[in-house]
Amino acid sequence: MVEHISASLLSNAALIVLFAVVWSRLDLWLEGKSPGLKPLGHSLLGGLTAVSAMVFPVHIATGIFVDMRTLVLSLTAMVGGPLVGLAAATIASLYRFWVGGAGLGAGLLNILLSTALGVYIGLRNDHALFRNYCLFLVTLGTGIAPGLTIFLLPEQMWATALEKLVWLAPLQCVATLFAGLLMRSEARHREEIGLAFFHKAMAETYPESLNAKDRQGRFILANTATARSFNLESPDDLIGKTDADLHPPDMAARYKADEDKVYEKGEAMHIEQPFVMADGRRGWFSTLKNPIRDPRTGDIVGLFTHNRDITQQKELERQLDESRRQLSDALSNMADGLVMFDREARLVFCNERYRSLFSKTAEMRVPGAKLGDIVAASKACGEEIADDASAAGESLPTLPAPGTGEVRLWDGRILEARIRSVGGGGIIAVYTDVTRTRQAEEFLRGMNRDLEKAAFTDSLTGLFNRRAFDERLSVEFARARRGHEPLSLLMVDIDHFKLFNDRYGHQAGDDCLRAVAGELVRAARRSTDFAARYGGEEMVLVLPGTDAAGAREVAERYCRAVRALAIAHAGNPKKIVTVSIGVAVFVPDGGVRADELIAAADNALYAVKNGGRDGFRFAENVLARANPAAAPLRELR
Repeated sequence: MVEHISASLLSNAALIVLFAVVWSRLDLWLEGKSPGLKPLGHSLLGGLTAVSAMVFPVHIATGIFVDMRTLVLSLTAMVGGPLVGLAAATIASLYRFWVGGAGLGAGLLNILLSTALGVYIGLRNDHALFRNYCLFLVTLGTGIAPGLTIFLLPEQMWATALEKLVWLAPLQCVATLFAGLLMRSEARHREEIGLAFFHKAMAETYPESLNAKDRQGRFILANTATARSFNLESPDDLIGKTDADLHPPDMAARYKADEDKVYEKGEAMHIEQPFVMADGRRGWFSTLKNPIRDPRTGDIVGLFTHNRDITQQKELERQLDESRRQLSDALSNMADGLVMFDREARLVFCNERYRSLFSKTAEMRVPGAKLGDIVAASKACGEEIADDASAAGESLPTLPAPGTGEVRLWDGRILEARIRSVGGGGIIAVYTDVTRTRQAEEFLRGMNRDLEKAAFTDSLTGLFNRRAFDERLSVEFARARRGHEPLSLLMVDIDHFKLFNDRYGHQAGDDCLRAVAGELVRAARRSTDFAARYGGEEMVLVLPGTDAAGAREVAERYCRAVRALAIAHAGNPKKIVTVSIGVAVFVPDGGVRADELIAAADNALYAVKNGGRDGFRFAENVLARANPAAAPLRELR
């Protein structure tokens, strides 16, 4: 009996595994061949699998059988939807009705309950297969459903059935959970394959050159556009080659020098560079070179390059410049709007561009019109709104003095007016619409402000970056040297941060860095204090005009503030995130350099880390040179 039950259970388990795998493969096949047939395919698969489960039931007592139909139907309804679930349940119900027997009513109710459970969970939750609590509910339901339907059997069978279900129900739950997880794994695997295919197709169809190299300069990835730029048939022909194999030696050496700069700086670089192919073809690339880092270690392992062929653009720019020069020479006195007034302030000549610029009074701007009448009409209709329009020769009835000014019109346009005297006492004015230029200038000014801020700011923590720190320390060091004032430097390191990242993930690590950095900013209470990210999890705080006592107070306050964050850190013996601080304080003299201050603080930091972390230590050698009385202030934890 036991052997028979074990064999039946194994058969059902194999059936469930087969169901989960076939579901995923069928879904993928139908998605590519005929997506409209997916509901039919899923319905048939769910129904036939349920029937197969009933063909190989577990015989637990005379006339009493248990199988995995509830599992199959619940998952089918949850993943496939109400219609698919109903169709599969119908197939299973027809077979159960055909089999008949004393347990017909209980069997049909079992099918109904399991299907209804899957439909309910699927309707209430999008992507229910990927939600743990949905799988838990289905698992629980498939274990409970058979128990609920037992009471439809004859009363004398209850005790025997319940006795068997006590240990069979958990097995059903485990099988349900396993099948759900298997289907989820298959679905995620499909998504990853699809995403990888999409990324590859995107790179392959991108019309511009994309490639990646390792640290030795060898191509490891390339798209079709890259191969085409080298007159190669396939990107595979590039793999393993270097620029030295594809360009003349001097050009290859130049490219290598550019890449070495990227490796040295560790940041992206955008350049325009000429190229010479092996076949002699010449041109220009607009190139973006970006370092590729190992996500585990942060080390640079290669280089990603995007090349845009701008040869034609360069030629067009050259031709455009030449055309502009020719046009400027030919139309030096007729560019844009042109108007001439005689000494009596009467309009002598204007072109159509001038009249179109002043559309509200265009009918008045004709030869013979008086400047005073034009000005009065323009004011009356609100054509000009700028106070300085007089510089353009339009706000006064008398001729304006030579010079340059601006006219602001009612519709927001800005005209630049250049006025000069002509023979006979008259003037000539050239009007240029500079609206877009002014807007572009304002936009560029804003962009320059943003870029300047971004160039000195660490994007993750919001602190100043290493570049800003180096420049600021140099300034403060020079100021301290001139004034013979103390200067303090705190170098901060988050204790066991690599273990934190390994345990909680890089997203949590980023959140931790931001929180600790925020406390560092709050520790810098004076406007002259300066907090920056030094690198990785290391941060620095520059305290101008601060002696050892002041530095100690800031270090103590900051250590307490970080502990007060109470960020859980299982890899830290204290179970929360803590910091170690190296402090260097001294009054600069003629023999001390700024890098010595950094080195001293760094050495003090490592001394704290080697001494147990979660505290701070003063750099003894710097203190002894700058302020011997402060030397006893060494360490606090």
